[in-house]
Amino acid sequence: MKKIYCLLFAMLPLAAWAGEVKVTKPVLTLENDTLTLDFKFNMEAVKVNSTQSYAFTPVLFAGKNCKTLPPVVVTGKNKFKMRHKDRKLARKGNYNAPYTIIKGKSADRRNLVNYTVCLPYEEWMSQADMWILQEGRKDCLLDLPEIQVIEPVVVVEEEPLPQKGSICEPCMSMVSYLTPTEKPLKVRSEQNTLYIEYAAGGTEFKADFKNNSAELQKLKETLNPLTEGDLVTFKAINICGYASPDGSAKTNDRVATKRADSFSLYLRGSYHFPDSILNVTSAGEDWDSLVKMLEEDKPDYADKALEIINKYTNPDVREARLKSGLGSASYRAMMNEYYPRLRRLSIAIDYEIREVRNSEAATLIYTNPKMLNLQEMYGVAKNFRPGTKEYREVYEIAATNYPTDIVANINAASANIVYGDFDRAQQYIERVKDDPRAWNNLGVLAWLSGDSEIAKEWFTKALTIEPEKAQENLNKIK
Repeated sequence: MKKIYCLLFAMLPLAAWAGEVKVTKPVLTLENDTLTLDFKFNMEAVKVNSTQSYAFTPVLFAGKNCKTLPPVVVTGKNKFKMRHKDRKLARKGNYNAPYTIIKGKSADRRNLVNYTVCLPYEEWMSQADMWILQEGRKDCLLDLPEIQVIEPVVVVEEEPLPQKGSICEPCMSMVSYLTPTEKPLKVRSEQNTLYIEYAAGGTEFKADFKNNSAELQKLKETLNPLTEGDLVTFKAINICGYASPDGSAKTNDRVATKRADSFSLYLRGSYHFPDSILNVTSAGEDWDSLVKMLEEDKPDYADKALEIINKYTNPDVREARLKSGLGSASYRAMMNEYYPRLRRLSIAIDYEIREVRNSEAATLIYTNPKMLNLQEMYGVAKNFRPGTKEYREVYEIAATNYPTDIVANINAASANIVYGDFDRAQQYIERVKDDPRAWNNLGVLAWLSGDSEIAKEWFTKALTIEPEKAQENLNKIK
């Protein structure tokens, strides 16, 4: 724009009837459709007596458009009243009072006025000049400088992180679900230890003798579910008899074998197992278990008993030295406390499970999940929507039945993340955090906790394992 006629950047004199007025160069800024006009008046040279009042009124104009601004008034009167001409200007400017009134005769007269007004912006104002009117008459013309436009600050609100306790929709595409590599052939082995009691000197198994029915029930809980339907093919049932050291080693070995054989006859008759899968053996006197129990329980005579057992290798000599070395009271205590636990049967059941249909798996996963491999369990999960309680439950059952499996734990962590249980997910991922396949989920959990930098580190590492998913996750949090 043109230079200002009657003022410069600094405070310069402006001719006025009542004296000289100094004005600074105005500054105009436009922000959010609001025009702000800012400059300073210095009224030190304006002198008045008790009957005088002077109004200095800024007016913006461009062509036929104009905007009258509130005046700065210097008055010596006790009660200032706007002149008729000034009231007409006020109505045009849509104000009802001066910008400020300076008492010309006051001892603490304030001569410097910081004049700032905010106006609704109109397009013509970009070409406007300004008059300073004194008592309604044009006194000084000012060419206004360019308007400084303040661009609005665009605040981009970050999407809030998913919260615990609700389905994590964005996590559905972020987490890792791994495919098991387990072969369809499912071979299992179940172990049972039964403390069967026999009549003194007897070797025939009797289910109703003393506590035998309760011991037998433990085996039934294993066998009965396996014999239902056609899911299982039994490959071998290995029965091993164990004896305590009281009596000769040869006799104890023979008795242990006969008792194991007697029990195998019971199984063959009760479950119709063929002879070909029933294997009977004897471990004889179980000195190893006796040593372990003495070391763990540490009875008063433990050190002496262990010394004798380590010193003599012949089982019959050991027994004789224990009787004489421990004394009758201690030896009798050892016989009563530990020997009954040495007389037992170990039952190992080896079997194979056929592949199951999805409809069968949907039932078995809740009734007998050990009959399923991970692939069959995850087939059941497809019946449910990710994020639902049922979906998560399937993956947790899988991890419970395969607690050391990397895939099962990573997938259980993923299902819990989507479900919104981040703490539970962390427990699963902690089990396998040293496996590279867990890196992506570790990144997701770090992101959910608000630690984007750590999340980026995990996703960057995961680029070598799951490049596409890890890159998408990196893009999401940048």
